[in-house]
Amino acid sequence: MSASTQKSPRSYFDWNATAPLAPGVSEAVVAALTLPGNPSSNHREGRQAQALLDSSREAVADVLGAGTLDVVFTSGGTEANHLGLMGLARCGKGAVLVSPAVHPSLLAAAWRAGTEGDGCVLSPVHEDGRLVLSRAEALLSEHRPSVLGISMANHELGSVEDVEALSCLCQSAGCLLFCDAVQAVGRVPIETLVDLVDGLSMSAHKVGGPKGVGALWLRPGPAVESLVGGGRQEAGRRPGTQAVALIAGFAEACRSVAGRLADAPRQAVLRDRLAAGLEALGAILHSSGAGLCNTVNVRFPGVPGDLLVTGLDLAGFAISTGSACSSGTTEPSGVLTGIGLSKEQAMEAVRLSIGPTTQMEEVQSLLEVLGPILERAKRFC
Repeated sequence: MSASTQKSPRSYFDWNATAPLAPGVSEAVVAALTLPGNPSSNHREGRQAQALLDSSREAVADVLGAGTLDVVFTSGGTEANHLGLMGLARCGKGAVLVSPAVHPSLLAAAWRAGTEGDGCVLSPVHEDGRLVLSRAEALLSEHRPSVLGISMANHELGSVEDVEALSCLCQSAGCLLFCDAVQAVGRVPIETLVDLVDGLSMSAHKVGGPKGVGALWLRPGPAVESLVGGGRQEAGRRPGTQAVALIAGFAEACRSVAGRLADAPRQAVLRDRLAAGLEALGAILHSSGAGLCNTVNVRFPGVPGDLLVTGLDLAGFAISTGSACSSGTTEPSGVLTGIGLSKEQAMEAVRLSIGPTTQMEEVQSLLEVLGPILERAKRFC
């Protein structure tokens, strides 16, 4: 191929949507695909599949510092959020209290659980998406909810909740606490999380594993029941034959979590350089340097976010306007309107998220090409 026809390398700034596969994950998936047995079968082939399932469950539990019997494999974070939050809500039959800035799947689970109990109540948040603790405490006292649903790390803003403080409030109010930890794993330490919450969700593809598999951790005690009928897999809490190959890949990704955490300080330096460069170009910053090491959320007044996504995509950079689960919708982000932005302002927002392979040169290159893209976009708006 001649130099004139060679394609420029692309730079990936959408790690919060999906992280590229961690080393060894694809090999683990392929190796597991060669096992013919069903893990529920009692013959040799079935026992081999079950052994792989057991070792994979142990790897996921190790990330949490939890027992293997408390880990339930699911199809991803969305299912884990529904099974966990709704299951805990059904244990108490009361109202559900939830942050309006959580992932759409957790918010949907809260509204659905509320219809089965005493309703769903939204707890106000700060401009960075974190719950206002004094208002949460008042609502816990007023409504006596059965469960509070939160995200440890906000998927769009990168802010990190004070889970310890919320745990204390919930314990005083006799309320269970469910935590969406999908964006937190591999970016902030979570070893103490199982001491603070009653359930939490994880998703493999956010930490370098395959898409289509996740996990739910449940504290021993609450009798969480399956959302659908079927077999007795996953201790009766999630029926259906387990996706052993995907789970094996999930486990391999979990084994790289320590390395990802060690890289967090380096990523924070890149995040801060990126945020400063975007502000120098006229951006209004929504995310905070005190949050996740890898997330920047900004808007350029008067410039729709989707125009910047398209312009940077053509220039070789992958960014997003927010949660990939909401891609294609004409409605603004519920997170951004939840923190007080108007619909028009929310539609201007873009999210840039980095990861272990992101380099400073990529940050510099993005900032260099973004200026001209902004100028062209402004001429059409």
